Amino acid sequence: MDDRVRDRRRLVTRQRGRRRGTLLAVAAIVIVAGGLFLWLRSSDVFAVRQINATVTLCVSEQEVAEATASAMGVSLLKLSTDDLEEELRGLPYVRSAQVYREFPNTLEVRLVEYEPVARLQGEGEGVWLVSEDGRVLEKAKATRGVNLPLVVPASGTDYTVGEQVSRAILGALPVLVLLHEEGAVADLPKVRHIAVSAAGALVLQLDGGAEVRLGEPGGLEYKLRVAAELVERYLRDEQQIEYVDVSVPERPAVKPK
Repeated sequence: MDDRVRDRRRLVTRQRGRRRGTLLAVAAIVIVAGGLFLWLRSSDVFAVRQINATVTLCVSEQEVAEATASAMGVSLLKLSTDDLEEELRGLPYVRSAQVYREFPNTLEVRLVEYEPVARLQGEGEGVWLVSEDGRVLEKAKATRGVNLPLVVPASGTDYTVGEQVSRAILGALPVLVLLHEEGAVADLPKVRHIAVSAAGALVLQLDGGAEVRLGEPGGLEYKLRVAAELVERYLRDEQQIEYVDVSVPERPAVKPK
């Protein structure tokens, strides 16, 4: 046999042996790593012992503790942060929730809260706080939301925490944002409450008894500007108004008292 052929075969054999050895070593590492992971996952080495949450105004530490109680003592390698985030989003005031693992034994909870923008008249004397996107947050208390504008639907409803308000009421909420913008309705007297018909038509009840009839909740900023100009003009002339109708803002109507 030619020496060159023999040397070539020996080289190929050695290379095959090296590749086989490398594959066996990699397989051994994977097996050991997998076994170590499974052991760590089932042990208490990375068990959750502390949960830190962002400071919030309306979500209590007790609520956060109860929503994340299932994570205590569970390995960080085993628990589902998605499940915890879903549980936290079930709290009335939680707009968004993110949960992060902090090894070796801590969970970091970051919350963003809803802010109430209005009080909503419910059935009987019940008044509820609602967010800008129409989420019912809680029953109004004297210590929270007392200065927020009141939305009065055509018929009272018995609301529950966490539910979404009707489409008609949702259409009234953008008015609240506009009423707080500087310059948009600077000449409009304070709004006592916003009445919402079953069809969604809006009427502002102003201090002094006058009404601003906005109609359907479209083009609200323009309607409010037209109404504010008319009200300011009549008040400047010391005339009282029964109502201003800007449901069709290009053809507004005013009824003096």
